[in-house]
Amino acid sequence: MSNRIVATRLADADLSQVKTVTNQAEITDTYALYLDDESHSFNGMAEKIMFPTSETEISSIMRNAYETGAPVTIQGGRTGLTGAAVPLGGIALNLERMTKILYMDFNEDQDLYSIAAEAGMTLEDLVRHISSKNLGMLQGTGTDKQQSALTRFLDNEAEYTFPVDPTEMSAWLGGIVACNASGARTYKYGAVRDWVRRIRVILANGDVLDITRGHIHAIDGKFIIVLSNGNEIEFIVPSYKMPKTKNAAGLYAEPDMDLIDLFIGSEGILGTITLVELGLSKLPRNIMTVMAFFPSEDDAVDFVYEIRSPESKVKMDFLEYFGPNAIEMIKEKASSAGITVPAMKSDTKAIVFFEFSYTEDQMEELIMALEEVLNKHNTSSESSWAGLDRNELEKMKTVRHFVPETVNGLIAQRKAQFHEVHKIGTDMAVPDEALRDYLRFYRSTLEEQGMEYVIFGHIGNNHLHVNMIPRNNEEVKQGMDNYMLFAKRAVELGGTVAAEHGIGKLKRAFLEVMYGEKGIKEMQAVKSALDSKWILNRENMIPVPVE
Repeated sequence: MSNRIVATRLADADLSQVKTVTNQAEITDTYALYLDDESHSFNGMAEKIMFPTSETEISSIMRNAYETGAPVTIQGGRTGLTGAAVPLGGIALNLERMTKILYMDFNEDQDLYSIAAEAGMTLEDLVRHISSKNLGMLQGTGTDKQQSALTRFLDNEAEYTFPVDPTEMSAWLGGIVACNASGARTYKYGAVRDWVRRIRVILANGDVLDITRGHIHAIDGKFIIVLSNGNEIEFIVPSYKMPKTKNAAGLYAEPDMDLIDLFIGSEGILGTITLVELGLSKLPRNIMTVMAFFPSEDDAVDFVYEIRSPESKVKMDFLEYFGPNAIEMIKEKASSAGITVPAMKSDTKAIVFFEFSYTEDQMEELIMALEEVLNKHNTSSESSWAGLDRNELEKMKTVRHFVPETVNGLIAQRKAQFHEVHKIGTDMAVPDEALRDYLRFYRSTLEEQGMEYVIFGHIGNNHLHVNMIPRNNEEVKQGMDNYMLFAKRAVELGGTVAAEHGIGKLKRAFLEVMYGEKGIKEMQAVKSALDSKWILNRENMIPVPVE
């Protein structure tokens, strides 16, 4: 095992051939979307926006920026919710022109197919190419091993996909790796981190690292990078303990960690990810998708505890939750859209939305076991909406999206009157044993204040989103105070302040709640080692050290 990796230098590129926008009127008008992300929390600005098409061009851009000290903000699809992709000056480096699928591979020991693509490809496009096996662009390219893997994949009758299911399928591959994205199916499959096999990263000085999982591990908490000029960088992995929950907060840190994991979830502060290789999983032949309707929130939570216990015969792919206020939104939106939600009653107070796979010989046993647990918690299969195919799942997903759509609509209406109003959505997760108490803490706090809110999300991972919906500017401050209160409580319970959305520019104060001043300084030390001028994604995750 080695903790040492050698970087390479690429040839100089002709940057006059790179699409570059420098006119400020054009940037703030035609390219205004490149100054924002889905958080709508910052007034972005950039001296120039650049659209490279290759690693060589990115490397040359970074070398020039490093020499001059120009800040560079790396941009993906800008679907994030923390301001991470919003430039606050300098260069906005957008990778939308890097969209090629590069190769297919196969690991015999793990019986695992993987596929590599450039960082600007959307997750939606990648999944479509995989599921349809539309990979003709790879014929005759790559190594003999990669060609063999491609042939084997195309001849395989099984259907495959990338199993991690981030809610936003329009996100780009570089982005989902940079923030360690996750979603509903993280309950079964883990987050993006667990499926990343290889990445290529361009450092702040323009050097390139090619990192394959399993090849470079920390020794005594230390890594060594040999730069292309022969200089060596040594740095120590942060000493804080990662929470034992779904987590996307801060730099990953374990004493003997894989180097690839340092860059996954680093939010672009350590380098620009250009190539991503992701493992694939077989699609199950048979799935059952269910929305179970419960007469009380306690019944729904008790059902979740029992169905995900080791003794449960039904092994879920995901478990999603909708609380009482979310249900009112679903009813109102469904009524206005002329959509019927089968089996939902007027007294429904909570929904658990779940899916599990099965084989034909298992089906009867699993249905009976599920019915027993549903009955125990005051509902039944007859009082649920169930489907046996992916079309029915898509209908249920449509209903699921009624909740955020309604919240976003309310925020837009109120923002027109009160400029400071914005959605305040929590992203905390807690350990299994803390779920019930944490949910009650959310509800009692908000009910006592009279704050308008809705609770929904990934209950399988104890990761519920509370969307606070301020009615005026004063309630925005109350909501942000609540966020800090909820963050501190999550940490006290052994949880995380950011389970899937990351930290970005928006949530840095909450990261310090989680790791303390010492943890922030340890992350700053890693950042300083790899980017001594702090030009990459400045203001993301951690502040620039005060000298």
